[in-house]
Amino acid sequence: MKGRLLDLGCGNKPYSNIYSEVCDSSVGCDVPFSLHKNSNVEVLCYAEDIDRHFEPDQFDCVICTEVLEHTVNDNKVIENINKVLKKNGNLIISAPFTYVLHEAPHDYRRYTLYGLKNILENNNFEVKSGFSMGVTFSSGFFIYYYALKKTFYYSLKKIGFKNLNKLSLLNAVAEIPEWLFYKFNISSFRKKLEDNRSPSVNEMYSSLGYFIVARKINDI
Repeated sequence: MKGRLLDLGCGNKPYSNIYSEVCDSSVGCDVPFSLHKNSNVEVLCYAEDIDRHFEPDQFDCVICTEVLEHTVNDNKVIENINKVLKKNGNLIISAPFTYVLHEAPHDYRRYTLYGLKNILENNNFEVKSGFSMGVTFSSGFFIYYYALKKTFYYSLKKIGFKNLNKLSLLNAVAEIPEWLFYKFNISSFRKKLEDNRSPSVNEMYSSLGYFIVARKINDI
């Protein structure tokens, strides 16, 4: 990440504390109906329409995390990212694979690592790195944990509890297993990033999602 950055589908900008230290400037872009609260978004528009809001060859880097599955026309989104990126500009993108329904009804598809590579390469990007966000075990853990969590909250509602999303202590306790799983695995994921290690067979078979770094090689 360097120069001028576009945070596409930025939500509440969870990565701004990272890219603000290495980029000269940044712009956050998200849909008008974003479910993220307290977000500070400079441009409100659909990802398919960013070419109407930004000039060509304007950004050195685009970050687009967990966004592509929510877009109606994913190919148009990647095409537009190519347009607003400078030549040799970098795209950092991630999308889920083995993952639960989220932000319904705007959740349209899932991607294998091959699928993400294909849509990028078809739009004049060169894939530099590809990583798995977990393996079969982590996928199973998350779905099992999520199912238990949903059942727990549903049971509380059935016996009369209301406004559970406002009970911060209850929510914090319910998220402890996920936090522990994250703390246990983050060091190994960082090691794979540092080593630029390709996903294993197990990671390709089933993962929570995939993370790719790609470089624009030509205009569309």
